[in-house]
Amino acid sequence: MAGPRIEKDTVQETLVVPLYGRMLGSELFPSILQDPHARATLSRLDFDTSRLDRKRGSLAWKFGSLEGILRSRDILTEMGSYLKSHPQAAVVNMGCGLDSTPLLADNGSMRIYNIDRPDVIEARDSLMPPMGRERNLAADLRDTSAWIPEIDATRGVFLFAAGVFMYFQADEVKDLVIGLRRAFPQGVLVFDTLGAVGMRTLMKGTLRTMGIKDVRGRFSCERPERDCAWADGLRVSSRPYLTGYVDLRSAGVQPILRTAARLFDSVMKMRVVRMEL
Repeated sequence: MAGPRIEKDTVQETLVVPLYGRMLGSELFPSILQDPHARATLSRLDFDTSRLDRKRGSLAWKFGSLEGILRSRDILTEMGSYLKSHPQAAVVNMGCGLDSTPLLADNGSMRIYNIDRPDVIEARDSLMPPMGRERNLAADLRDTSAWIPEIDATRGVFLFAAGVFMYFQADEVKDLVIGLRRAFPQGVLVFDTLGAVGMRTLMKGTLRTMGIKDVRGRFSCERPERDCAWADGLRVSSRPYLTGYVDLRSAGVQPILRTAARLFDSVMKMRVVRMEL
């Protein structure tokens, strides 16, 4: 049975593009990440991928798919580290879209919470209905009163936001982090960031699709350890997003893509931030 129809150049299409990128990345760079859920979910969508198929051989799409699976791999590394000491923890996918990253690390005892807007969760429920220890929660992330009480963090909590916070205003991210610290003082939060240059260049087109015409005030970060130190005792560390977790040469990534990865990490200030709440 076909899933919901996704039209071209809509907000809903922003759910499909990263999904397609993970599928492509899994095919091109299997030693970095393999996400079988991406292809399975795409096959259930009522969406014409021919336009994306025509682009998949381009250098830009190869790099975009590499970027997407590296972010998932980075988060999985941090998640795996936390689950070693908290195997029954709650894993919270903030702004989940159609992402299935936690399923790739499922240890058989962790609990998974996927949170996004009601329209997104409606699509997710039809395409990827939660099973077993997984729950989908419809809520605005910024309204923490609507979803934090639903999280059972008694055995630890690992929260992550992949490609999410740059859509928020800077003060909204700060308020959200402080709220999470208050609710989950023993938890860990992981998210990705861009610097100001990356925000003005990489995010401009995506934000326009979302109906956001001005990037001013959106969350960006030049030095996370300094810029995200929003509360006493909040322990902040960061690593380069594209080159900080995976040896791209050993993974068989071609030289031109490795060079682009180093450049983007340096100029765009692409980072994965880890906060011990």
